[in-house]
Amino acid sequence: MTTRVLVRAAVYAVAYAALTLAPGLQVLAYGPVQFRVAEALTVFACFDPAAIVGLTLGTALGNVASPMALVDVPLGALLTLVAAALMYRIGPRVAALAAPVVVNGLGVPVMLAFVLDVPYWYGVVFVALGEAVVMGTLGLGLLLLVRERGGLFGLPLEGRAARGEARRGARRGG
Repeated sequence: MTTRVLVRAAVYAVAYAALTLAPGLQVLAYGPVQFRVAEALTVFACFDPAAIVGLTLGTALGNVASPMALVDVPLGALLTLVAAALMYRIGPRVAALAAPVVVNGLGVPVMLAFVLDVPYWYGVVFVALGEAVVMGTLGLGLLLLVRERGGLFGLPLEGRAARGEARRGARRGG
């Protein structure tokens, strides 16, 4: 792992944790009804493998303030790892936005049920709904912006995004 990749991973981690722990946003980040603004950053996993590690670490850091931190730090980070890896595998397509909705929508309610005694299906509906709102608004906007202007973010030209662009260009004939 190069220094450049480590720095990018660290930036993703700090950004995710800061958006989760920020006053005003923190109240939206935990519990059965949550709108975690930082989840929009998972879009970067579609473009940059460093985001997978960084977002996973950022989730762990952000979950330190969770009312169920003992469970949420390791398991929440694991859910982010799975969702981000799926997004990287899918690539920079709108369909990738469904990965965190499904993974967190089914996984987080398990923790809520065991730790806070929230009915599982209640948790599924509201966690998935909150995740879908964030990914369908902020996530979609960020995905479209990064696809169009990825160079502004200093993203590497190699990797899935570049391969996807090469395939699209080859299909168009140039």
